[in-house]
Amino acid sequence: MSIPNLPVFFDMKYTNDKGELTPDAFLYNDNMFQTLNVAVFLLNSIVSSLVASDGTITNQGLTVPNKTTVEIAAFGVDTDIPLGAIYFDTDIAKLKVKTAASTIELITSA
Repeated sequence: MSIPNLPVFFDMKYTNDKGELTPDAFLYNDNMFQTLNVAVFLLNSIVSSLVASDGTITNQGLTVPNKTTVEIAAFGVDTDIPLGAIYFDTDIAKLKVKTAASTIELITSA
């Protein structure tokens, strides 16, 4: 489903002598409402259907990639992996971070 284009704004008389919307104003407002309603529906669908995946921030929090100790160790020497990359070590159930060109450190709490 795509979002329809918003109706083009045009100069028109919005109300008649009784204060009621003119047919043009009613049509314009109806088109605008329907377009915005579709946009809201699509945005709500995206937000509510987000599935937490590696490195994705959702309305349920931050999910970091789940990797084994061996996989994370290999990232330490990989120069394409940026400093500050965080992983969840599934073997020890702890977070690890890349802090230097070839260093992966365990994140500990005090």
